[in-house]
Amino acid sequence: MDINICEKILEPFISENGLIFYSVELVKEAGELILRVTLDKEEGIDLEMLAKANEYLSERLDKYDSDMPEYLLEVTSPGAERVLRNDQEIEKYLGSYIHVDMNDNMFYEGTLEEQDNDSVTVRVNLKGRFKNFTLKKQDMKLIRLAVKI
Repeated sequence: MDINICEKILEPFISENGLIFYSVELVKEAGELILRVTLDKEEGIDLEMLAKANEYLSERLDKYDSDMPEYLLEVTSPGAERVLRNDQEIEKYLGSYIHVDMNDNMFYEGTLEEQDNDSVTVRVNLKGRFKNFTLKKQDMKLIRLAVKI
């Protein structure tokens, strides 16, 4: 089964409920194969809607997954520490607290101050002193929202 069929199956449900299709992946965790479908909603998605989406998808997947080994279906949200996948998402979360992993294994946590086509600027608190770091996007391994504790 092509796992991307999940998006097509969910199209009517997504449209009817004002949802956003975030991603689909097939992963192995703790020895279990998991088909993980991630959905969101502009104002945030609740557990009830995720449960309805799971039921909707589960009922319709049977005719597509006969060639698949046994798997668990998980419909989830991107969560509080969602990955920012593109410039539009980065722009949307300007002013938010983020975590950036760099290709050289360095990381930065701070406030996302600005972005352009090539870089992002992160304001980091270094022992009570704030410093802005401009990070090249090509050198970033991952950029995601972070929960500040």
